[in-house]
Amino acid sequence: MKGRLIVLLLLITQLAFSQDIESFGIFGGLNIPFTIDQGLKKDPRFYGKVTLRATPVGFSYGYDRVGHGFVITPQFIQVGQKFVIKNTTGGEVGTRSVNMNYVSVPVALKIHINDMAFFRLSMVAAVNFQYLIKGQETFTHSASKLKYPPSVHIPAEPGYTQVYDGVFVPEVSKQVYVDNKQFKPFQVFAAVGLRSDFDLNDDWSINFDGRANFGIFDPRKSSYLEQLKQSADAPDLYGQRREVYLSATVGIARIIQIKKKHKTKSSGKMVGNKFFAKPRGGKKAPKN
Repeated sequence: MKGRLIVLLLLITQLAFSQDIESFGIFGGLNIPFTIDQGLKKDPRFYGKVTLRATPVGFSYGYDRVGHGFVITPQFIQVGQKFVIKNTTGGEVGTRSVNMNYVSVPVALKIHINDMAFFRLSMVAAVNFQYLIKGQETFTHSASKLKYPPSVHIPAEPGYTQVYDGVFVPEVSKQVYVDNKQFKPFQVFAAVGLRSDFDLNDDWSINFDGRANFGIFDPRKSSYLEQLKQSADAPDLYGQRREVYLSATVGIARIIQIKKKHKTKSSGKMVGNKFFAKPRGGKKAPKN
């Protein structure tokens, strides 16, 4: 009896696995960005701080088979870290915000770690194709004294006064320091992570997705980088930059289960309401 129950459970499991699962959904979430910039790292004015950015809305299309699947998740996403601005005595007087808004289209391969009929835990590897909507860097700080590196340009506007141990600067709020024209319109990220899909019933599932995303290219244009590299009076210290962000999203999806088709084999044919078996030797069944 116990053996029969085991066989029955295996048959039920196999029946569940014989269906491909297609789903359409919507999601949202947050990310923690890191702007890894060698130039900002050498500048005594700036220190990175923990930053939260939004992934306010995204859509998903997924297709799962036994052992693997894929998911496409077009989304609107914000990346770029904030930096604390410190004065010559080490006090915090404001922030520098690196902010880039992208329309992102990640295409991910899923390898199922856990492949139960109602729950799938998957390792994810993805390539994200991203189009820049808006990119800029802004300053917000109080009137204070900052230590500018020797090769960095000091603005000629009123309120900026150079003294022997720093530069007096005026109060500014969301002053655009690097504008959209200095950023590349396209970017590519590579991502790895985990994704779970929990089926609430035959029609709906919820999913949780966590990934580490790594920018392949410097997001700024090469002409701007050359300006930083060649000019003795550049707006920033030159250094390579890469954007990295940790993303976490939660979503809900509508499930469509696609059953595999099986062809029915027959050893004869039906004529009217009578069935005639095909005789051996290649002869046809008699007609009525």
